[in-house]
Amino acid sequence: MNLAEYRQHVRMLASKRDGQPIYSASVEHASVVIEHLFSNAVRRVDILSGNLNARVYGRTTVVKEAKLFLGSSADNRLRIILEEDSPRNRRVHPLFKTCWEWPNLELRVASREVQDLYRFHFALMDGDSYRFGCDKTKPAAIAAFGHEKGAQDLDEVYEVLWDQCDPAEMIPRQC
Repeated sequence: MNLAEYRQHVRMLASKRDGQPIYSASVEHASVVIEHLFSNAVRRVDILSGNLNARVYGRTTVVKEAKLFLGSSADNRLRIILEEDSPRNRRVHPLFKTCWEWPNLELRVASREVQDLYRFHFALMDGDSYRFGCDKTKPAAIAAFGHEKGAQDLDEVYEVLWDQCDPAEMIPRQC
């Protein structure tokens, strides 16, 4: 399946939201899935990531959908846990450069001790959809839209990790 076909397939699954799993094999696939998590989110997106890989989260389509999500309602919430944090990197990262001013974007950093508790990365949407990579060193993952049980299990893990992570200040852009 080429990338255009993959995008169409993900769009269809996100629309159906019936829990059917889809394999996400590359950073390009990851970007398509994340784009659709943002574009279909109604109230919440939570992300656990190493450094918010710009090849996934910095793509124009992902940034556009994140901005639309954050701007569509003050009640919408984007929470991000990073393992590697650098204020300098946040100043140039496309997602942060575009969305840092939104008060409904929260950022936390996982300490080495917290990182030792898990070996995965994931993104959640609205308590029923997700992209889960069981090995955070590889881009391969499974995604599902409308899979409540899996998303709720990941949500419980996210809440535990969130509470153990340190808040990070959003760094204003430099003109």
